[in-house]
Amino acid sequence: MNFLSYLYRNGLRIAPPLFVISAALLCYFILSVIRVVRQAHLLSVPVIEQQEIEFTEAGRVVLCTQGPLLSFRFSKLDYELTGDGIPIEGRTTWFHSKTSGFSSVRMEVKSYRIPWPGRYILRIKGLEPGSTADSERQIVFMRPHLARSIGYVIGIVLASSLLIGSIVLFFLRLVSKEGGA
Repeated sequence: MNFLSYLYRNGLRIAPPLFVISAALLCYFILSVIRVVRQAHLLSVPVIEQQEIEFTEAGRVVLCTQGPLLSFRFSKLDYELTGDGIPIEGRTTWFHSKTSGFSSVRMEVKSYRIPWPGRYILRIKGLEPGSTADSERQIVFMRPHLARSIGYVIGIVLASSLLIGSIVLFFLRLVSKEGGA
Protein backbone atom coordinates (compact mmCIF):
# COMPACT_ATOMS: atom_id res chain seq x y z
CA MET A 1 0.00 0.00 0.00
CA ASN A 2 2.96 2.33 0.57
CA PHE A 3 3.87 2.10 -3.11
CA LEU A 4 0.40 3.17 -4.24
CA SER A 5 0.38 6.05 -1.74
CA TYR A 6 3.79 7.17 -2.97
CA LEU A 7 2.63 6.89 -6.58
CA TYR A 8 -0.48 8.97 -5.88
CA ARG A 9 1.39 11.63 -3.83
CA ASN A 10 3.96 12.09 -6.61
CA GLY A 11 1.54 11.64 -9.52
CA LEU A 12 2.19 15.03 -11.09
CA ARG A 13 5.94 14.32 -11.26
CA ILE A 14 5.69 10.64 -12.27
CA ALA A 15 2.89 10.79 -14.87
CA PRO A 16 4.52 13.00 -17.57
CA PRO A 17 7.73 10.92 -17.94
CA LEU A 18 5.67 7.73 -17.70
CA PHE A 19 3.43 9.08 -20.48
CA VAL A 20 6.42 9.81 -22.74
CA ILE A 21 8.05 6.43 -22.09
CA SER A 22 4.84 4.47 -22.66
CA ALA A 23 4.03 6.44 -25.84
CA ALA A 24 7.52 5.70 -27.18
CA LEU A 25 7.14 2.00 -26.30
CA LEU A 26 3.72 1.89 -27.95
CA CYS A 27 5.13 3.36 -31.17
CA TYR A 28 8.06 0.92 -31.06
CA PHE A 29 5.82 -2.15 -30.62
CA ILE A 30 3.38 -1.06 -33.35
CA LEU A 31 6.17 -0.40 -35.85
CA SER A 32 7.87 -3.68 -34.88
CA VAL A 33 4.81 -5.83 -35.50
CA ILE A 34 4.33 -4.16 -38.91
CA ARG A 35 8.01 -4.74 -39.75
CA VAL A 36 7.87 -8.42 -38.69
CA VAL A 37 4.91 -9.10 -40.97
CA ARG A 38 6.51 -7.29 -43.92
CA GLN A 39 9.87 -9.05 -43.50
CA ALA A 40 8.19 -12.46 -43.28
CA HIS A 41 6.75 -12.16 -46.81
CA LEU A 42 8.56 -14.42 -49.30
CA LEU A 43 6.43 -14.52 -52.45
CA SER A 44 2.88 -14.16 -53.76
CA VAL A 45 1.36 -16.16 -56.61
CA PRO A 46 -2.07 -16.15 -58.25
CA VAL A 47 -4.67 -18.80 -57.43
CA ILE A 48 -4.36 -21.17 -60.39
CA GLU A 49 -4.43 -24.96 -60.59
CA GLN A 50 -0.69 -25.56 -61.04
CA GLN A 51 2.36 -23.32 -61.08
CA GLU A 52 6.07 -23.36 -60.51
CA ILE A 53 7.51 -21.37 -57.61
CA GLU A 54 11.06 -20.87 -56.41
CA PHE A 55 12.35 -20.71 -52.85
CA THR A 56 15.78 -19.14 -52.40
CA GLU A 57 16.47 -20.81 -49.05
CA ALA A 58 15.55 -23.95 -47.14
CA GLY A 59 13.51 -23.90 -43.93
CA ARG A 60 9.96 -23.55 -42.71
CA VAL A 61 7.45 -21.61 -44.77
CA VAL A 62 3.78 -20.94 -44.22
CA LEU A 63 1.22 -21.02 -47.03
CA CYS A 64 -1.35 -18.25 -46.60
CA THR A 65 -4.47 -17.35 -48.52
CA GLN A 66 -5.10 -13.69 -49.24
CA GLY A 67 -8.29 -12.19 -50.56
CA PRO A 68 -11.25 -9.93 -49.91
CA LEU A 69 -13.02 -10.06 -46.55
CA LEU A 70 -15.75 -12.73 -46.35
CA SER A 71 -14.49 -14.53 -49.47
CA PHE A 72 -15.36 -18.24 -49.62
CA ARG A 73 -13.21 -19.09 -52.64
CA PHE A 74 -10.51 -20.72 -50.45
CA SER A 75 -12.88 -22.74 -48.27
CA LYS A 76 -12.69 -26.11 -50.08
CA LEU A 77 -9.22 -25.94 -51.57
CA ASP A 78 -6.39 -28.36 -50.88
CA TYR A 79 -2.74 -27.56 -51.54
CA GLU A 80 0.08 -29.86 -52.64
CA LEU A 81 3.73 -28.86 -52.91
CA THR A 82 6.27 -31.05 -54.71
CA GLY A 83 9.98 -30.64 -55.37
CA ASP A 84 11.70 -32.79 -58.02
CA GLY A 85 8.62 -35.03 -58.07
CA ILE A 86 8.82 -35.64 -54.30
CA PRO A 87 5.80 -34.43 -52.33
CA ILE A 88 6.63 -32.05 -49.48
CA GLU A 89 4.49 -32.89 -46.47
CA GLY A 90 2.40 -29.95 -45.32
CA ARG A 91 0.80 -29.62 -41.91
CA THR A 92 -2.34 -27.67 -41.18
CA THR A 93 -1.49 -24.85 -38.79
CA TRP A 94 -3.10 -25.03 -35.35
CA PHE A 95 -3.56 -21.31 -34.92
CA HIS A 96 -4.54 -19.68 -38.20
CA SER A 97 -2.86 -16.31 -37.87
CA LYS A 98 -4.83 -13.58 -39.64
CA THR A 99 -3.63 -10.25 -40.92
CA SER A 100 -6.47 -8.06 -42.06
CA GLY A 101 -7.00 -4.60 -43.44
CA PHE A 102 -10.13 -2.71 -44.38
CA SER A 103 -10.83 -4.74 -47.52
CA SER A 104 -8.60 -7.84 -47.47
CA VAL A 105 -7.46 -10.59 -45.14
CA ARG A 106 -4.47 -12.97 -45.14
CA MET A 107 -4.75 -16.24 -43.21
CA GLU A 108 -2.24 -19.02 -42.55
CA VAL A 109 -3.38 -22.40 -43.85
CA LYS A 110 -0.47 -24.85 -44.03
CA SER A 111 3.12 -25.09 -42.91
CA TYR A 112 5.87 -26.73 -44.97
CA ARG A 113 9.52 -27.55 -44.31
CA ILE A 114 11.42 -26.77 -47.51
CA PRO A 115 14.37 -29.23 -47.64
CA TRP A 116 16.49 -27.36 -50.20
CA PRO A 117 16.40 -24.11 -52.17
CA GLY A 118 15.07 -24.43 -55.69
CA ARG A 119 11.99 -24.79 -57.83
CA TYR A 120 8.81 -26.45 -56.58
CA ILE A 121 5.41 -27.16 -58.08
CA LEU A 122 2.32 -25.90 -56.24
CA ARG A 123 -0.95 -27.65 -57.10
CA ILE A 124 -4.27 -26.36 -55.86
CA LYS A 125 -7.05 -28.94 -55.82
CA GLY A 126 -10.71 -28.06 -55.59
CA LEU A 127 -10.78 -25.05 -57.92
CA GLU A 128 -13.84 -24.72 -60.10
CA PRO A 129 -13.13 -25.82 -63.70
CA GLY A 130 -12.41 -22.87 -65.94
CA SER A 131 -11.76 -20.47 -63.08
CA THR A 132 -9.31 -17.73 -63.90
CA ALA A 133 -6.78 -16.00 -61.71
CA ASP A 134 -7.78 -12.60 -60.38
CA SER A 135 -5.68 -9.89 -58.80
CA GLU A 136 -7.72 -9.83 -55.55
CA ARG A 137 -6.99 -13.42 -54.46
CA GLN A 138 -3.49 -14.80 -54.00
CA ILE A 139 -1.48 -17.54 -52.37
CA VAL A 140 1.27 -16.04 -50.19
CA PHE A 141 4.30 -17.85 -48.79
CA MET A 142 5.78 -16.37 -45.62
CA ARG A 143 8.32 -17.23 -42.96
CA PRO A 144 6.69 -18.19 -39.64
CA HIS A 145 6.18 -15.07 -37.54
CA LEU A 146 3.24 -15.83 -35.22
CA ALA A 147 5.22 -16.04 -31.95
CA ARG A 148 7.04 -12.75 -32.53
CA SER A 149 3.80 -11.05 -33.58
CA ILE A 150 2.06 -12.25 -30.42
CA GLY A 151 4.97 -10.93 -28.32
CA TYR A 152 4.70 -7.50 -29.93
CA VAL A 153 0.90 -7.46 -29.51
CA ILE A 154 1.35 -8.19 -25.78
CA GLY A 155 3.82 -5.30 -25.70
CA ILE A 156 1.25 -3.05 -27.41
CA VAL A 157 -1.38 -3.97 -24.81
CA LEU A 158 0.99 -3.36 -21.87
CA ALA A 159 2.35 -0.07 -23.26
CA SER A 160 -1.15 1.23 -23.99
CA SER A 161 -2.27 0.28 -20.46
CA LEU A 162 0.69 2.19 -19.04
CA LEU A 163 -0.12 5.16 -21.29
CA ILE A 164 -3.74 5.26 -20.15
CA GLY A 165 -2.70 4.75 -16.53
CA SER A 166 -0.32 7.72 -16.70
CA ILE A 167 -3.07 9.95 -18.09
CA VAL A 168 -5.52 8.84 -15.40
CA LEU A 169 -2.94 9.31 -12.63
CA PHE A 170 -2.06 12.79 -13.85
CA PHE A 171 -5.66 14.03 -14.01
CA LEU A 172 -6.70 12.32 -10.77
CA ARG A 173 -3.87 14.07 -8.96
CA LEU A 174 -4.53 17.35 -10.75
CA VAL A 175 -8.20 17.53 -9.70
CA SER A 176 -7.72 16.13 -6.19
CA LYS A 177 -8.42 18.32 -3.14
CA GLU A 178 -4.74 18.64 -2.32
CA GLY A 179 -4.03 19.93 -5.85
CA GLY A 180 -0.33 19.67 -6.54
CA ALA A 181 0.71 19.43 -2.87
